Amino acid sequence: MSAETNGGVAPISENEDIAPYRITAHMEIAFVLRSLAQNNVNLGIYFNAGRDMMLSRVLNVDSKTKEFIIDVGGHAPTNHAITEANRILFVTALDGVKVQFSVTRAVLSKFEGKPAFIIPFPDDLIKLQRREFFRLLTPITNPLTCDLTLPNGEKTQLELHDISLGGAGIWLKDEQHNQLPAGTVIQNAFFDFAAAGTAKLNIEIRSTHPITMAHGKVRWLAGVRYIDLPRNIEASLQKLMTHLERERKALIG
Repeated sequence: MSAETNGGVAPISENEDIAPYRITAHMEIAFVLRSLAQNNVNLGIYFNAGRDMMLSRVLNVDSKTKEFIIDVGGHAPTNHAITEANRILFVTALDGVKVQFSVTRAVLSKFEGKPAFIIPFPDDLIKLQRREFFRLLTPITNPLTCDLTLPNGEKTQLELHDISLGGAGIWLKDEQHNQLPAGTVIQNAFFDFAAAGTAKLNIEIRSTHPITMAHGKVRWLAGVRYIDLPRNIEASLQKLMTHLERERKALIG
């Protein structure tokens, strides 16, 4: 499974007041999980205290046993690490609604003859809808880009993985993640948003995560927050996101 199809949704900040968005009824949880399966939505799976991440999808949901099944990753050591984890965080977005939940175990098994994880329903699930959380994938061909200067003075051009009105997901190169701990602020990053124009923005690194690709290669994805996004750029981004969402829906029918 390719990370290029991931929504790149970052976990909800611990500072957010999420109590009003919490679902505890297991039939409602089953409905959300089933919606993720039916829409073939990618899940970002965080474990090892958030230091590691992989991508997967919900394959099946059983409301009677209160279990759901997800696909394994393409990297055997990562799959094994998930079975050893005592907290596994799932993050995704469905039709503009951010979905997040956690479980305490995942068992490696099989589904329809192929390796898969069987996982118990979470005790609760969060559905949070705010426009700054709604992220859209950027085109793989003719990708949107960001030119910035790293803390060591190196200038680099990076490709965007996803965009939102609050920030973006940016693919890093080589060992650049070592220079970009959470909280790092980069001044005057030059974004090329294609039809939405260009903009120089100050950004803050919110997180960096390794993502294991289908062939086992590890790439690093940085989640960044725009600092004081100008209104005119926000309006242009909104138009671009509407265009990308329209294209996405046309492709999936």
